[in-house]
Amino acid sequence: MNIYMRRVVQSGWGMLFLLSLRLCGAAERDAANGSPEASLPEDLFHSGRYEAAFINGVFFSPFGPTHNRPTINYTYTGLQLGYMLGDVKGDGWRRGNFEVAGEAFGSAILDGAGTYISGGTLWLRYNIVPRGFSALVPFAQAGAGMVSTDIDHDVVGEPFNFNLDLSLGVRYFVGRNWSINLEYRYQHISNADLGRHNLGINADGPFLGVSYFF
Repeated sequence: MNIYMRRVVQSGWGMLFLLSLRLCGAAERDAANGSPEASLPEDLFHSGRYEAAFINGVFFSPFGPTHNRPTINYTYTGLQLGYMLGDVKGDGWRRGNFEVAGEAFGSAILDGAGTYISGGTLWLRYNIVPRGFSALVPFAQAGAGMVSTDIDHDVVGEPFNFNLDLSLGVRYFVGRNWSINLEYRYQHISNADLGRHNLGINADGPFLGVSYFF
């Protein structure tokens, strides 16, 4: 993915996220005006509920400063289990709740010195849940975890590393308990200066997933 195409994808995901917020605001106003449309299954986001998800995507590196950073492009497949920490609160586009999620993932390196990346991430997510009918539920999340990889040690220093992640996404509900999820993620991998080399990886890319709420 060249720099121009990457900027197009980043801009497109940013516009999608802002559009979903705008649609959520419209749903909130419709509900306040007594719109007769059916309401979103808000109870799916109540405290104590769970979300199981399958996520698949691809990361492209380097992202940001590129000086002396090699190309490391890799797939990403993850299984995730989330737990709703509280009920939906607030008004307007900020109306939502917090969710914690654990994710196990594996990656195959498509381009670069190595064959795999595997590990786990603990996420803290904020779900933006509109009042009234809306099939769209945007979210923002941040996570951290640990990884194992055979990437060239001149890049990551050693097999054991840490990962830091940021993501913006939106769910589209296709059923009472099912949603299709679109995300744009950033991931940083490094050994926190525990190894002799710590150039690290900065990568970003698009993701598609499916969730089941229970």
